[in-house]
Amino acid sequence: MIQFKAVKFTYGGKKDLQLAVPLLDIQKGECVLLTGMSGSGKSTITKCINGLIPEFFEGEFSGEVLVDEHNIVEMPVCEISKFVGSVFQDPSSQFFTENTISELAFACENYGVSEAEIKTRIKAAIKTVGIENLAGKKLRAMSNGEKQKTAIAAILTMEPDIILLDEPSSNLDYASIKNLAAVIKKLKEKGLTVIIAEHRIYYLKGLFDRVLYVSEGKIAREYSALEFCAMQNETLHSLGLRSLHVFENAPQLFQHKDKIAACSLRQVAYKYKNNEKQILQNVTCELYLGEVTALVGKNGIGKTTLAKIIAGLFKQDGGAVLLGGKETTAQQRIGAVQFVMNDVDYQLFADSVYNELVIGNSDIEHLDEKIEAALKQLNLEEVRNVHPFSLSGGQKQRLVIAASYIRNSTLTILDEPTSGLDYRNMLQVSKMLKDLATSGKAVLIISHDYEFIVNTCSRVLLLNEEGICEDVNAADEANALKEIFYKKL
Repeated sequence: MIQFKAVKFTYGGKKDLQLAVPLLDIQKGECVLLTGMSGSGKSTITKCINGLIPEFFEGEFSGEVLVDEHNIVEMPVCEISKFVGSVFQDPSSQFFTENTISELAFACENYGVSEAEIKTRIKAAIKTVGIENLAGKKLRAMSNGEKQKTAIAAILTMEPDIILLDEPSSNLDYASIKNLAAVIKKLKEKGLTVIIAEHRIYYLKGLFDRVLYVSEGKIAREYSALEFCAMQNETLHSLGLRSLHVFENAPQLFQHKDKIAACSLRQVAYKYKNNEKQILQNVTCELYLGEVTALVGKNGIGKTTLAKIIAGLFKQDGGAVLLGGKETTAQQRIGAVQFVMNDVDYQLFADSVYNELVIGNSDIEHLDEKIEAALKQLNLEEVRNVHPFSLSGGQKQRLVIAASYIRNSTLTILDEPTSGLDYRNMLQVSKMLKDLATSGKAVLIISHDYEFIVNTCSRVLLLNEEGICEDVNAADEANALKEIFYKKL
């Protein structure tokens, strides 16, 4: 089905070889998991299969990638996409229209599929992914998790033989991740070939047939499903991999006794224009200095919207946001609150990793020392002179986090900071955020990542349609925290 023969690739502007796969054979109907540390080459392998390498990524390519004996290099991407469907880590990058239905129809229309057949395919894709509630919804009004599900459905309408999923769980709540697993199972039952590049692997137990461990651009190890699932968390962690038995992890957290509010929300409300639904209402809580707080909730409930209000990017419709006990305007909060977005590409501006950390920080004392410390702590030393857009998704995430860390604001907000992060780098980010809190700062994390939360956060706030409905001390209420993930997300 898919064969790599003597494949080598080096991204443009880099000296070192990024991919070297002398031989790889993936059979029709096989479900293969690509895993490994951030920047190991997992996404690069998928780009060789869908033709983005070498057509759209500058670099030196050699060897052959065969799909059903067709040489991918000799085919235009528009032809490859008829039988290879790709869902990228950032789903927004593959959208072309304004709403769900038009997006699901877009590719089919371009390939001349009949109107009646398009409607049939859209109906089937919506049912398979379980996004009936998103039918006709504007893409710009969706949460990142909703966009992820829409992107998967859009690919299914093309009825490809091969499905490539790059970090598909990164923006999904727990219920949606379980649904994603069910979708992958359905694809397997239909005989499709599914290749998943993923760090968060616990939900894939019982789905993959084979695991390829990628390291430094090479397939370093290969495991059967039985071999891989028999590995204990400790062994996986030693390879830089996430836990397979994630809910066995108990909170290992620090407690902070002082309750000094860095930020106070008082009955905050918000509604998007031309949207009948109230996104936020009566959101009231405190964010304390010296604490790392997690904000959790279902996809589309308004977590990112609330973060943008606190950071001053949105102006609330009702209620008040206080910083240091003083009521503030949205304008006053811009710059006072550091916000690391989920879509980190929107926060990268410089021509190198080092210069990215310099931008906006020239007034900070001992800046060079702090930059060097951040690069070392987040394993970015080797890419200090590389252009940010040449980095992997996980490396970009760490870069933006490093920039925020250097800024050292009283309140830092991070939206899904572990997207694309392996176990070791997740722990590095966790340590950095706990260090920030220990120094007397407040940190708010929006996350669906249970493993990260139990390693990092002292409090968990659950947001629902009525506001903050639960405030859990993560260390003392571990069972309550599991209950939130199992039954309320």
